[in-house]
Amino acid sequence: MKSFSYQLITTLFLCIFISTLSQAQHTLHRMNIHAWAASESPKIDGDLDDAVWSDPLHMSNLTASANNVLYNADPAKYISEGYFTQNSPYNNQPSAFKSRVQIAYDDYAIYVAAQLYDPAPDSIRTNMGARDSGGNGADVFVVSFDTYNTQQDAFEFVVTASGVQSDRKRGTSGWDGNWNEVWSSAVQINDEGWAVEMAIPYRALRMPDSKEQIWGLNFSRGISRRGETSFWNPVDANKSGYVNQFGTLRGIYDVKPPLRLTLSPYISNVVVGKQGSDKMANTFSGGADLKLGLGQSFTLDVSLVPDFSQVQADNDVLNLSAFEVKFGEFRDFFTQNTTIFNKWGQFYSRRIGQSHHSPSNDLLEEHEQYIYKPSDAPLINSIKLTGITEKGLGVGVLNSITNESFAIIEDTLTDDLREVKVDPVTNFNMISLEQSLPNNSKVGFMNTNVMRGSGYKNSNVTSGEFSLFNRTNTYRIRGFGSLSQEYLPVDDDPSTEDQKLTTLGHRINLSGGKVAGKWRYWGATNIESDTYNPNDLGYNSSNNQIYASANVSYNIFEPKGFYRRYWVRLSANENWLYNPRTFISRRAWTDGWMQFNNLWSVYYDFSIQPGLSYDYFGPRVDGYRFKQYPSNWGGLTINTDGRQKYSVSLRTSYWQRQEFNQFDTYYRYGQTFRASDKWDINHSISWNNKQNEKGYATTVRDENDDVENVIYGDRNVTTLENNFWTQYTFSPKMFVKFRLRHYWRQVAYSEFFNLTQDGDLSESDYSDINEDGEKEHDANYNTFNMELSYSWEFLPGSFFTALWRNQLGSSSHNSHYGFNENINEMWKEAQVNTVSVRVMYFLDYQQVKKGFSRN
Repeated sequence: MKSFSYQLITTLFLCIFISTLSQAQHTLHRMNIHAWAASESPKIDGDLDDAVWSDPLHMSNLTASANNVLYNADPAKYISEGYFTQNSPYNNQPSAFKSRVQIAYDDYAIYVAAQLYDPAPDSIRTNMGARDSGGNGADVFVVSFDTYNTQQDAFEFVVTASGVQSDRKRGTSGWDGNWNEVWSSAVQINDEGWAVEMAIPYRALRMPDSKEQIWGLNFSRGISRRGETSFWNPVDANKSGYVNQFGTLRGIYDVKPPLRLTLSPYISNVVVGKQGSDKMANTFSGGADLKLGLGQSFTLDVSLVPDFSQVQADNDVLNLSAFEVKFGEFRDFFTQNTTIFNKWGQFYSRRIGQSHHSPSNDLLEEHEQYIYKPSDAPLINSIKLTGITEKGLGVGVLNSITNESFAIIEDTLTDDLREVKVDPVTNFNMISLEQSLPNNSKVGFMNTNVMRGSGYKNSNVTSGEFSLFNRTNTYRIRGFGSLSQEYLPVDDDPSTEDQKLTTLGHRINLSGGKVAGKWRYWGATNIESDTYNPNDLGYNSSNNQIYASANVSYNIFEPKGFYRRYWVRLSANENWLYNPRTFISRRAWTDGWMQFNNLWSVYYDFSIQPGLSYDYFGPRVDGYRFKQYPSNWGGLTINTDGRQKYSVSLRTSYWQRQEFNQFDTYYRYGQTFRASDKWDINHSISWNNKQNEKGYATTVRDENDDVENVIYGDRNVTTLENNFWTQYTFSPKMFVKFRLRHYWRQVAYSEFFNLTQDGDLSESDYSDINEDGEKEHDANYNTFNMELSYSWEFLPGSFFTALWRNQLGSSSHNSHYGFNENINEMWKEAQVNTVSVRVMYFLDYQQVKKGFSRN
């Protein structure tokens, strides 16, 4: 198959190689600072009056440190004072205000002090928020450590001017904001601006075992009222990469990587009650999370008797598409230290704990029915090993075991009950390796394996990847290849012991382009066979596709006139079916973004799908396709200045296909009101109306289960979603949060058609009127959640948390209901209330050891 897309991508790759070969070696300027060995650790109170900060060198020409290392008494080596370099809004220009930073260390921790000068201390933004909420509109200070100096991965620690902590990992594998460690910090606003002190235990880091530690390092600060972000070592917005633009930290001598051992035991009590029932389920449980450092590089995480009772509820929807809804992950164990796994759709952690089978009606005898089908499989335990070696080899190993699940069958004549097994004991395993290479490049390997035992489906997926940059990090090429293997019981019969049927599938992805500078371009192609299936542990919405795309963009990062920065992009793609090799669709689109001087921003997008295209997935039956006529769509998003007390986000978009008189409209209005530095109130409402949509309704089969007709319908689909959440933060250690969500979708069919195999719609005598006189394909669907949560960090890493959750939902065929009728119908349903209380205590071996040594 040859098309303009493949010719374009080939041309792009040739340009990349030629440009790469023509590049001369380029070395970024790196600033340096030396750490000072503290004879006594500073008191972390935000007051920089400790001796280690005020006079670390004692003004002698040669000074011996606590570790008997001679230091040259040049204050510039140990104290960096001056203007950071802006990344935004004025890229590569000096910051508006000066900053002073220092680093000290002892055998337990590394200490950071910063005086962030500000001529108007009373104007410093001090908005509060929960831990890991980021700046939340406040001024911020960030320190970043690349402990192996690979210029690829970093640990970041963030403190706001109100004392709120955040921590995260950043690198070539992505951004891991769910990574959490226990460390200390304090801030004070003073006459010169505001001051920060931080104590970061070595157990929170990974570092080599060497005489002198030489780390990549950067500091940054955000001045909220100016909309300014600046860095100690410049991070140029025109260049690709982040950690590769760090400076260097030296002077840490004779520090041995400590034994990293923490234990977080917990106890919890959960009470669940349903409206109208006098019975309540009460569950008291206990368990622990263990973290053990293996050498200087790796950490073993073990979750013993995991408790997820306080995990946020899913945002359920009524799914009309042919594709699975992908839900977010809120379980801490599966969100922390998982960046190395979350690549290329190979790992979807929600698979762990799902019920993977639906019990067949063939198991039912006469007069029997299912009264319970499990949606979850109980999680027994999970183990995770992650880390990176001194040579830049990242390693991730995850293993989880889920228990059996059972469906309950009732005899409608005798009321007798019996159980049938749905899921066996199942083992989920993933291994991911990632080797860093020069110039921010890397190669990687991944393997996922799901074992259910004989008589059940087992699977294995093996993958490899590479990402290569040239010396200046201007051009990049990346590739990915994967082989999936499914081992199926003969005739799909669980009683069959021999695994004889093996299905192989593959995926290949190749892309590359120019990723730095004002002009940037990118081309990509992706091939997935019709038998490729990573979904036992991964997520792939649809296989059996060949995809090719290309885009070019123009990027400006320097303010001029009325704007601060902007980008504009032109793109095109083409899709083909892998088997049989046939055309699906072609699309072209443009989008762009601009930020104005007042920190308002606007985003637009417009797309056109010319000519006929074909949907092979919507019909849900092999051999059928749905013919789609030309369409176009576009939208506009406007965001006001988020620093203000009141800010707004607006989105409006449309989609139209003239052939069927289809027209969709979407509106979203979001608003945030900061009642005070401690209290945020947020609300968003969205409305989507799809008129005359042509969509799949059902498949009619004969007595032999052969397809008679695939039924499509002309329908109107209306969706209203309301989200409200507010948080009051008493202190950086304590907050209360309320969250409410109402989702309402109505589906009303007006006419039905038979879908021909060629993709056309023909007249049909199909009727969806059931025996009760209802239109069974019409839907009036609601889901309603309320959550009130409280969190108190009463000691570092130790939490008392409580949660109240109210859930209800309704589903009927009353698509004609108005809002009031709908609410009345929904509130007639039984509500489920959950109350959960949990106490977790953090124990750190090094802290305990340090406490005993003082005594």
